Amino acid sequence: MTLAETAIHPTAVVYPGADLGCGVEIGPYCVVESGAELADGCRLLPHAQILGRTILGKGCWVGSGSVIGGEPQDKSYDGELTKVVIGPGCRFHEHVTVQRATEGGETWLGADVMMMAGSHVGHNARLEQGVILVNGAAVGGHATVGENAILSQGSALHQFGRIGRLSLLGGGAMATRDIPPFSIAVGAYPIRWKAPNSIGLERAGIGSAERDAIRKALKLAFGGDSTPQKIAPQLVTSEFPLVQEIAHFILDSPRGLCAGPARL
Repeated sequence: MTLAETAIHPTAVVYPGADLGCGVEIGPYCVVESGAELADGCRLLPHAQILGRTILGKGCWVGSGSVIGGEPQDKSYDGELTKVVIGPGCRFHEHVTVQRATEGGETWLGADVMMMAGSHVGHNARLEQGVILVNGAAVGGHATVGENAILSQGSALHQFGRIGRLSLLGGGAMATRDIPPFSIAVGAYPIRWKAPNSIGLERAGIGSAERDAIRKALKLAFGGDSTPQKIAPQLVTSEFPLVQEIAHFILDSPRGLCAGPARL
C-alpha cells in the first residue's frame, strides 16, 4: 500500500499493526489501534477512535468523538482478546459507542446499520442488517436486534433481550422483555406491545395477504384474553412463513415477552 491510497491527517495516531484498505480517510486527532482493520473506503471524522480488534466493513463512516471497540463495561472482563465485527455501509454519528465482547466472543453488527448521535451497543450484542438506533438509544450486553428494527430516541433494550425484525421500539421505551417481530412496543415497567408495525411491513414489500395474517396473529397473541405462549402453537402451522416466525420467536423467549396493551 502507498500513502497515495490513504488520507491520514498528521495529527491522527495509527498504530503499527493496523490494517487500512484503499481509499481510507482518517481525520484529525483520530486513533486507530493495532489489530484494527478498516476496509476500503472507510472514513473517520475528527476524534474518532477505533480500538482493539475492531473490523470495519467497506464504506463505513464513523462520526466525531465515536469510540468503536472500547473495553466492555463488564466487571468480569479481564483483558481477553475479543473483537467487534461490523458489516459494510454502517454509519456511526457523533459520540457513538460500540464495545468489544467479553468471554472470547464478538460484538457483531450487520450491513447498513445506522447509529445516531449518542447511541450505544454493549458487549456481545448482535444487530442484524439495517437496524437503526436513534439518538441516545442503547442496546445492552448480549442483546439481539433483528433486521431493520428501529429503536427510537432514548429507548433501551435490556441485556440478553431480543427485538424481532421489522419492529419499532417507541421513544423512551425500556424493553425489559422480548419484543416480537413486526411489532410496535412502547412504555416501561412494563414494556407493552402496542400494535403491528403495519407501515414497516408495507415498506418492506410484504404482500397484503401475509400482512393481514401477521396483523391477525399478533393481535390474537398480544391483544386478546389469552397469552402469547398459548396462542403460539396455533401459529406454527400457519401457511405464512412470517407468522411461523412470530410463533417460533414467542416459543423461544427465555426472558419472557412484553405485556399486552393496557386495558382501561
